[in-house]
Amino acid sequence: MKAAVLESGKRNLIIKEVPIPNLGPDQVKVRIKACGICGSDLHLVLHGTLKCKHYPQIPGHEASGLVEEVGEKVTRFKKGDRVVIAAGTSCGVCSHCLAGRENLCKEIGVFGFDREGSFAEYNIVEERYLYPLPDSVPFEQGAILADAVSTPYNAIKFRGKIQDGDTVAVFGCGGLGIHGVVIARALTKGKVIALDVDRGALENAAAYGADEIVNLREVKNPGKTLKEISKGGVDLLADFSGRMTNIEESLRAMNPGGRMVLVGIGREPLKFSIPFSIIEKQITIAGSYGSDRRAIPELIDLYVQGKLNLSRSITDVRKLEDINESLQDLEDRKGNPIRFVISP
Repeated sequence: MKAAVLESGKRNLIIKEVPIPNLGPDQVKVRIKACGICGSDLHLVLHGTLKCKHYPQIPGHEASGLVEEVGEKVTRFKKGDRVVIAAGTSCGVCSHCLAGRENLCKEIGVFGFDREGSFAEYNIVEERYLYPLPDSVPFEQGAILADAVSTPYNAIKFRGKIQDGDTVAVFGCGGLGIHGVVIARALTKGKVIALDVDRGALENAAAYGADEIVNLREVKNPGKTLKEISKGGVDLLADFSGRMTNIEESLRAMNPGGRMVLVGIGREPLKFSIPFSIIEKQITIAGSYGSDRRAIPELIDLYVQGKLNLSRSITDVRKLEDINESLQDLEDRKGNPIRFVISP
């Protein structure tokens, strides 16, 4: 099969023919129809700040496709079924996995980092990593449910416990944060505020229904600005920026009983002073990593019901041969992209 392969020490992917792995009894062979390019792929390929478990490696962790073949123990899928492949991997047998909280597994990993990904014509995955994809959901939008949409959904719905009517602030409106805006807009009638340093990202947030956009380059104190434009305070703050100053200064903008969810991982250490208001207002601070098995089915239901708007999320669909150009275009923010999708 044709695949985009990352070799140790390289800063580009090599398009080459590689063998298709043998199909195990509990595995499914998926013909990949779409695979999104994530910001973490930039860190892996262009920056080298993230590493694979082994090399050479096929990256790609946001994928959808058609079932081509199933192992003898597979019961939920058959040839021709449309599917989404979960982004994360896990042991499948620990207490967290059995409870449906795979993102707490000690052996948690990611396709394309810890095992072969989907920048290829086919991928072989265990049945438990697959979710049915209805005909009404395009492959391109189905693919990005695996991470770009499910990760912020986990943060806002499960960790942030969003309530209808909440005022929500989203810091960082890149590939994950912009879908935090989308999800917040879908789940609350309250005000949604988007904050970023990039004008293009803020334009995307406004197009996706943010009531207010704030360019962080133009404000001295994000917390004070949040209090002013929210007319009092914020019920839920989701941070996808990983910037300590955004988090620390915004704690004072939280309403009593507010929730702050930390998702982004920045270059500086996350440490901040804790004001008395956290105790007095009973504010919850929670971390959020990836998603679990609840997210994708719920997101598909929201999409089918017309409540989840992903109409602007796919910036362009490109061939596998164009993957290095696409990585660079995402790095350069060419065309104000949200997600480039590869169609092998």
